[in-house]
Amino acid sequence: MAGLFGLSVDSEKYENNFDGAGFKEDLFWGIFYHQHLGEDFCGVATVGKDKVFRNWLPREGLFRPNFEKEKDFFEGTEGIGYCGSAPEPLFVDSRIGAFSICFSGNIINRQELKKEFMDSGHVFWQKDEDVEIISRLIAQGENVADGIKKMSRKIKGAYALLVLTSHGIYAVRCSSGHWPLVIGQKKGAVVIASESGGFNNLGFKLVEDIPPGEIAILKQGFFSYLTSPRKIPEKQTQICSFIWVYTAFPNGVFNGIPASLVRKRLGALLAQRDIKNGFIADRVAPVPYSGGSHAIGYHNEFCRQIIVGKIARLPFYDEVLLKYPYAGRSYTPQDEKRRRTEARIKLLTSAEDYRDQILVVCDDSIVRGTQTSENLVPKLESMGFKEVHFRISNPELLSHCPAGRTTKRGELFAAKIPLKQERIRFLNSKSERSIVKSLEYNVVDDLEKSIGLPLDQLCVDCDLNPKE
Repeated sequence: MAGLFGLSVDSEKYENNFDGAGFKEDLFWGIFYHQHLGEDFCGVATVGKDKVFRNWLPREGLFRPNFEKEKDFFEGTEGIGYCGSAPEPLFVDSRIGAFSICFSGNIINRQELKKEFMDSGHVFWQKDEDVEIISRLIAQGENVADGIKKMSRKIKGAYALLVLTSHGIYAVRCSSGHWPLVIGQKKGAVVIASESGGFNNLGFKLVEDIPPGEIAILKQGFFSYLTSPRKIPEKQTQICSFIWVYTAFPNGVFNGIPASLVRKRLGALLAQRDIKNGFIADRVAPVPYSGGSHAIGYHNEFCRQIIVGKIARLPFYDEVLLKYPYAGRSYTPQDEKRRRTEARIKLLTSAEDYRDQILVVCDDSIVRGTQTSENLVPKLESMGFKEVHFRISNPELLSHCPAGRTTKRGELFAAKIPLKQERIRFLNSKSERSIVKSLEYNVVDDLEKSIGLPLDQLCVDCDLNPKE
């Protein structure tokens, strides 16, 4: 899931928190707050009062160091930005007019569509051609709105999409609702974003989630939906449950449900099972930063139960692992070598002595298991822990996600090693003392309970349905 951000202002009514430099600052920092969703590429495009596009070529790497010296040139009334795994936004000049486009998701039938275009004489410039396919399909419409509707009938997959034109921003959430888009407002300005985490710092109030299948238009500081028939039809809508568990920044809110609250609930459910089984460790710690809220929820449940007198002691909460702030993420890179490098360098061990102590480690998920076995377990062993017990909030990942370009099933830890004791043996494969003693997950019903939405409104395919 890439990070998308769009801003539209009414220059006569626009109020901002940056001493008159609002548009450029709101656009720059709004994109910046989506950096955690992708570190490979970033980009920005704007349109001014004169309807003239300004498109910066997408750049490799992080958004802030790439564009901070140029943000004073981010003049305009509408703009969009991107942080993700492909060089976007893509600028297109077509018979229906010029537009810039950025995309989050996965087009399952991309090869079929690509072949159709190539058979007609089209050429492709990018290795990751999803956004090129989408732009070509949109350009076949009578106008942008018509092109989006026609595009939606041709592609298979899940997506969120921003299209910047000379007359506003089109924001599209696919009809399955798998990937979110949220709207924020303040006087004279409206934003559309993959998540709301940065809204408060920029003075925006979260207004609503774009409903699945809707096409919104942001123009002159306001937003509206296309008039009937405005919706892209779909039999079933299911938002990705992993957004709450891991993908979003903890302060993101989707369908009115904060991600941090869901993570604390998931951690608490893991603690309840340990308490019921009479297991209380000496310490509980998160894998930073992804396990933070999960570990808080786990520890808080022990605090709650000791207050009401159900248990006599509780584990200390401790940060035995420290994430070096200048290291990148090890989940988002597409390249396996980069993932392993970031996993190796990002976590530093505490300098304290933990000899003979029993530790519970909370994290959101185990995907491939290689980072845990090759890096995390040896680091915990080096600190002297006698035992390590993993508590994983997301259920076992049994299938790759077709709605996002993620790990294939054959690489998934839980899919390739079905037996629990074999999994523990794998996690101990680089440990001299075999310190990993247990591994427990939540189940799918726990996701439903913690998120608070019916299971038929949540996509949990990666937890339920093994697919090749």
